[in-house]
Amino acid sequence: MRFLHIADFHLDTPFAGRSDALRSRLRAATRTALTRCVDAALAEEVDALLIAGDLLDGDFLSFDSERFLLEQLARLDEAGIQTVYATGNHDPGDSRRIRSLDWPAAATVIAADEPVAVAIRPGGGGVGEGGAVRDPNEATAQEEDDQSATVGYVTGIGHASASETRNLAELLQPVPDTDLPQVALLHTQVVSSSPGEVHRPYAPSSLDHLRSVGFHYWALGHVHNRRELSAQPAVHYSGSIQGRSPGETGPRGGLLVDLGRPDAPVVEFREFAPLRWEKLTVAAPADAPSLDDAIRAIEEAWEAARQSDPGAPETEWILAAELAGPSPLWQQLRDPAELDALADEVAARLGLAAVEMSAAGVRPPVRPEEYLERPDVLGSALRLARKVASGADPPGIGEEDLAGFDSNRDDTVASYLARILAGAEEEIVVRMLNPGELDPEQPVPERSGP
Repeated sequence: MRFLHIADFHLDTPFAGRSDALRSRLRAATRTALTRCVDAALAEEVDALLIAGDLLDGDFLSFDSERFLLEQLARLDEAGIQTVYATGNHDPGDSRRIRSLDWPAAATVIAADEPVAVAIRPGGGGVGEGGAVRDPNEATAQEEDDQSATVGYVTGIGHASASETRNLAELLQPVPDTDLPQVALLHTQVVSSSPGEVHRPYAPSSLDHLRSVGFHYWALGHVHNRRELSAQPAVHYSGSIQGRSPGETGPRGGLLVDLGRPDAPVVEFREFAPLRWEKLTVAAPADAPSLDDAIRAIEEAWEAARQSDPGAPETEWILAAELAGPSPLWQQLRDPAELDALADEVAARLGLAAVEMSAAGVRPPVRPEEYLERPDVLGSALRLARKVASGADPPGIGEEDLAGFDSNRDDTVASYLARILAGAEEEIVVRMLNPGELDPEQPVPERSGP
């Protein structure tokens, strides 16, 4: 049995907070990735396309996207290639859209939170009546009477709602009394036994359990970065098919899997995404007070990144560049208009689809240590900021008291405070001293602190 394993399309993602032009490009890129995926399935003559959840981004699906999706799946249907799709948290089985679509005949949609076993046959026979959403334990007469043509089984389980905290993997079992390849299809978060690794586990499962059940391959979705969790048996996240944000860098696509020898799966990555993200942190120019110097620093970082990862020849790029460090340009780089101009210039020079620029890490070129021991308000403020940021003296406040606290990003109150106070010492020095006082050799002003 040979199949393509994909997940996490998130069709019609709104891409809030991004420009209209970039939103349009990202949505078009997702569609191009799906087209390339179907092209690959046809070229490789696979037996099935497996979708491990989050095909849609929510209950909303534009008519244009609906037509596009069904047209692509119909191409597989016409070639006799089955599609098996298990729903995830963004496209749960109770979604109005999932149950209203006119799925192609060779498509099985597993939307309930009970296992469904699907026989895979060349030619796509016996998948379910008219491509309707498949209910657990439902089998067609052809499936029951004609097992001779079966090349393998896919057993999947869907998410009935958007909030799933049960271990659905524990409900999946291989089809009994067969030596044919067996694949499990699931949208899940595989967690380790380490406490605190995941703050709010979603549909959690255990790798030890996945390895022990008896499937030859686990086709997983939910984690957007491609990962091999186990080679024997094979447990894989295919990752998102198209990067949606700067956190989703690297080539994106799907996994071509050959279970000709079920005990020795051959798994190969296939790149489908036409648009890639690159995230770079670049040291702001410390000595040269020109935006051209900032542009040159970004260009050098970009060229170094492409030396190790040139990407496919047809790849288009989006760069998320973060300038950081002390720089005489710190005030200019905090101006949104200046940042936009800088981003446009970098995009033009490097030939990029888009550039998103951040300068939150840029700070004034001063050394707080040189003012730390002053006996005035400035020295006191610096010492207090350093003490709070170090976590040495917990402030006695809880997560619920902090605006912007995110437990997925900030492990503790102390780490939250350290993050938001980064660069605060330099800011304090600049704000509390006149420009002529930014020399630690100057006499201490005649004012006293606590």
